Amino acid sequence: MPARKKSCLSEPRIYLNAQCIIRRTLTAIISLLTLVPFVFADSRPKTDIVFMKNGDKITCEVRSLEKGQLTVKPDYTSGAIVLDWEKVDHIESRQNFVVADPEGKLYSGALSTDPETKELAVIGSDTTKLPAISVIQIEELGESFWKRMRGNIDFGTSFAQSNNQKNLSLQGGLNYQSQQHLFSLSSNSQFTSQQATDDTNETNIKTSLYKELRRSNWYYGGIGNFISSSAQQIALRSTFGGTFNKRLIFTNRTNLSAVGGLALTIERDAEGSQSSARTRAIDSAFAVQYSTFRFDSTTFDTSFWLYPSLTSPGRIRFTLNQDVYYKFLGDFYIRLSLYDNYDNQPVVGAPPNNIGGSTTVGWSFH
Repeated sequence: MPARKKSCLSEPRIYLNAQCIIRRTLTAIISLLTLVPFVFADSRPKTDIVFMKNGDKITCEVRSLEKGQLTVKPDYTSGAIVLDWEKVDHIESRQNFVVADPEGKLYSGALSTDPETKELAVIGSDTTKLPAISVIQIEELGESFWKRMRGNIDFGTSFAQSNNQKNLSLQGGLNYQSQQHLFSLSSNSQFTSQQATDDTNETNIKTSLYKELRRSNWYYGGIGNFISSSAQQIALRSTFGGTFNKRLIFTNRTNLSAVGGLALTIERDAEGSQSSARTRAIDSAFAVQYSTFRFDSTTFDTSFWLYPSLTSPGRIRFTLNQDVYYKFLGDFYIRLSLYDNYDNQPVVGAPPNNIGGSTTVGWSFH
């Protein structure tokens, strides 16, 4: 196939501002991440009761169970506190929650505990009893979409006087879970300016929405992934697809899921660049997403997406993200991020790999 010459004038007007669109999207996401916790903070009454195995009794708001840690907010503390799930005897709450078992099955309702068997009862349209060891996740079930949101935002910057180099890193995410639906959005942007060289920017946005398939650990839904990279001369690469998601491992310490499906990729290269690749292609889409929690405050997250092309034989792309989170004060954390965007048929003159990393300080909310 002959090389194609890219010209902004030959593309629809929306493509002329691709990077601007992504930046505005990121601004909206960051604004939302900043406002949500204040708008919906302390929206639940603190009438839940947690009974500890040592005899302590805590009246509070049960917020979540994740990675073996139960997060609660008593009325008499300025912030949430974290309890070891293995040291919790039982909990009682009239509020509605979503509870997940090791197979990924979701149940919703109020929480109670059988005094004899110590099984957790989820009381909804039906009552389901689960042994404490089979309770992997507990999430508040708010009255609206917004009240079920949880997320995080982090920021990092650096400056070198010798060459007037400035680096800015922005990252954030939103997650939503109901009895049948899972939604996630994550964004990662790097901006660099340096004296006597062109500014560079990298932006990666991933979104997904899944629905549980017949009360199992299978989910089906759609994805929307976006990349903009000045280093690889990508103005905007958009990938939309339908996929299946299966939870392979789901415990209080480790989560592993696999994704597979088909996707449509639409590409717009930087103005003046040349490429032999198609501007529109049908790709297969596969992913492995892994998260493990160790020690008292450290989380390792890995996300790997692979796109072998179906309409451009021989073309393979992938994105790899590795994040390490360390919580140092309440909901505040330090994140070390590494990423690699690979394309074996890049724009002429552009590198096949775009590898980078950042260190940021962030805050998570629920």
